[in-house]
Amino acid sequence: MICPLRSLLLVLALGMSTATATAADEQLQQVVLLSRHNLRAPVVASGALANATPETWPRWDVGAGELTTKGGVLELYVGRYMGQWLRQAQLLPATGCLQPGDFHAHANSLQRTQATAEFFVAGAFPGCHVAIEQRMALGTMDPLFNPVIHNGDTAFRKRALLAMQQALAASDLAPATSVLEQITRYPQSAACTGRSDCHLVLSDTTFSAEPGNEPRASGSLALASGLVDALLMEHYQGSGIPREGWGRLNNEAQWKALAQIRNRYQDILFGTPEVARDVAGPLLARVDVLLNDQASPKVSLLVGHDSNIGSLLAALAISDYSLPGQYEKTPIGGLLQFERWRDRHSGVERIRLAYVYPTTAQLRNAQPLTEAQPPGRVALRLPGCAARGCTVAQFQRLLHPAAR
Repeated sequence: MICPLRSLLLVLALGMSTATATAADEQLQQVVLLSRHNLRAPVVASGALANATPETWPRWDVGAGELTTKGGVLELYVGRYMGQWLRQAQLLPATGCLQPGDFHAHANSLQRTQATAEFFVAGAFPGCHVAIEQRMALGTMDPLFNPVIHNGDTAFRKRALLAMQQALAASDLAPATSVLEQITRYPQSAACTGRSDCHLVLSDTTFSAEPGNEPRASGSLALASGLVDALLMEHYQGSGIPREGWGRLNNEAQWKALAQIRNRYQDILFGTPEVARDVAGPLLARVDVLLNDQASPKVSLLVGHDSNIGSLLAALAISDYSLPGQYEKTPIGGLLQFERWRDRHSGVERIRLAYVYPTTAQLRNAQPLTEAQPPGRVALRLPGCAARGCTVAQFQRLLHPAAR
């Protein structure tokens, strides 16, 4: 058991109603959920982030990168809401524990992802024993969720690096980095010692796309993204961080500027189409198998990371979307929801995709997700498909573009 509070939180998983009803002419057949882990501690205790500000970062009660106690509570709310949504949609039994073939969970082999899966299950299926698949030793990346480059071809590497460089060149992040410098007091930090005119200049950024490794950036872009990530985690932590940004981060315009850095960083590294298809290849294959194998569970939960969700969306050519109430494009606790529906009359099946996510306010204020306060839900339009979703054949062409 990774999260010792699970048994204490099970009592919270009772008594919630959900707002979604199944359409009269369609029946939900299957759901595949790809989740980002919930609230974790940032990595600021030492190294570049610690040296990038003269201020002292707040202390956290868990290790760097680990799911926090509040993150467990927030994920339990997500699981509780989704469990009741799936029951109301008549995909899972209305009462009692699960039957064989109903549900399967597989999480990356890190503390924050395994713990997230445990809290989801505790919320969705209180009092029931549901195993979480862990394929690797704790602390070791599972190949399914490891967002690494697989293609070792030199020409591919050159195209990938060029695409990243072009994406950076097309980004106007100077106003946003100026806001970040003011909040962190970067020019007065240890990183700027001995430099009279020290700033986060994105032109110093270099990229790498080596097989077996994640796409990476070094220089100011990576540092700025890491600083924003740490500030976002503190924001979600809420009451434990009384003076955000050491008292200098206090309005919506600042948050929108910071989010632009973080979102653009993810898009540059994982959002170019060819890189995305390569990095997300294992997850795309898993989704393909789950949605086409008659032996697949009715509900599958895959718990990974923002890079998994971002690369998978880019691989499916879904880039132009927004999540109302959220700063991040791939927020913590958010779920990509692949749904397979069958028309009751014609028998035709369609695949739909939605992003279900806690809003920033729900995360910060630890609001339970209920019928009165549901999570955000945005239907994502799959390219080449009607608003009501893709036919199975159309979805197959999205998953296998080379076969078109």
